[in-house]
Amino acid sequence: MTKVWDPFWISILQTEFVPQLNAIVNALEKRLLPNLEKKKIEAESDRIVEEDWERFMSMPATGNEDPSYFADRAENAGIAHYTLMCGIRQGMLNLFAAALYHAFEQQVMFFHRKNVLDLDEENDPNKFSLTVFERRLKKYGIDIKNFASWSKIDELRLVANTVKHAEGPSSHKLRNIRSYLFKNPYLSGFSGLPPVLNPQIFQPLFGDNLYVSLQDVKDYRDQLVRFWRELTDVLQCD
Repeated sequence: MTKVWDPFWISILQTEFVPQLNAIVNALEKRLLPNLEKKKIEAESDRIVEEDWERFMSMPATGNEDPSYFADRAENAGIAHYTLMCGIRQGMLNLFAAALYHAFEQQVMFFHRKNVLDLDEENDPNKFSLTVFERRLKKYGIDIKNFASWSKIDELRLVANTVKHAEGPSSHKLRNIRSYLFKNPYLSGFSGLPPVLNPQIFQPLFGDNLYVSLQDVKDYRDQLVRFWRELTDVLQCD
């Protein structure tokens, strides 16, 4: 079955969809992560330790104070802040990987509704799925699962589901194909600790148990861009 593809919509894949994906990664790398650099978090934590110590020492004396007790409390406050903010940084990386996939899904649905579905179908929510998109393109001789980018995009789908739902079927599948995403990079410097795959995932949005790196996010972005390039090439040939 043949179809005449609208050149305007073909061009949008490159002029709008690709820049959108790049903007997501650029915002993460250049605007958000610099504010969560390890050195900045360490400086904040040190300041909290100093402020807590000064506050404790400025309290009215009772004669029973133990300076070591207050020092420990101040130190623990700094450690708690450092741990939380490092978790937020990791959670941000995890979140942006998920955001990339869902942004891609929305792009697919935009193209699907406006240029793949028939006019009388574009507002039918029963047709708004990646499965329908795949099946409809296959009718026109295009199998997106054969694209070189597809396996990595499917991996990103598992990452997005794991970030959103934590432990579940997607995390189990992801662990089988990309086990390094579950290895805590912050423990890699401790030679006495063997690499451990945490069998449970509870709070990936707080940086626990799933460790997507900035390079991972960039690699996923590159494959999404590659997908739109592959689809553009196929549509232009039809």
